[in-house]
Amino acid sequence: MHILRFPSLSDDQFRGCVAAFVDSLSGEFNAAAAALRRLEGQAKGSAFVHEIALDLHRYGALIVLERWGALVASFGPHLAETRSAALVETAAERTQAAENILLAVNALLDEAGRYDGTTIEACRAAFDSAMSLFAAERADADEAAKLGPMLSADYKEGRRIFLEDLAAR
Repeated sequence: MHILRFPSLSDDQFRGCVAAFVDSLSGEFNAAAAALRRLEGQAKGSAFVHEIALDLHRYGALIVLERWGALVASFGPHLAETRSAALVETAAERTQAAENILLAVNALLDEAGRYDGTTIEACRAAFDSAMSLFAAERADADEAAKLGPMLSADYKEGRRIFLEDLAAR
């Protein structure tokens, strides 16, 4: 990840990364849920294109979490005295919990013979649970978004670089 080459991140740069993280994770979950809706009622292997889309997004969510975990591990200790300290304090544990939820979803999907309504609802509930672990990050991103064009250049730079790192996966 390019952003990990930085010697440090300012609080605004980190908060830009926070916004990119929650938007990306939410996007992966929404896209996976949409793919599941298209697969509902079908047997595995009967709608290959939609299954590929599902796989892309369910594993994409794991990549987003892995990149977030790496960022927090690298810069978290340097942000202990900033406004973002509360976000960083439990980020590793929450990230691991979200990864565990997604691993359980992936096991459920891998073992299922069909995409029935019960399986799809369980996956959607799991996506919601994983996303709820990052409610503080979502609130921070929503608060910053209210500034619109008045966001600092550092915030925009941090967001841009984190998104570019995710796109380079």
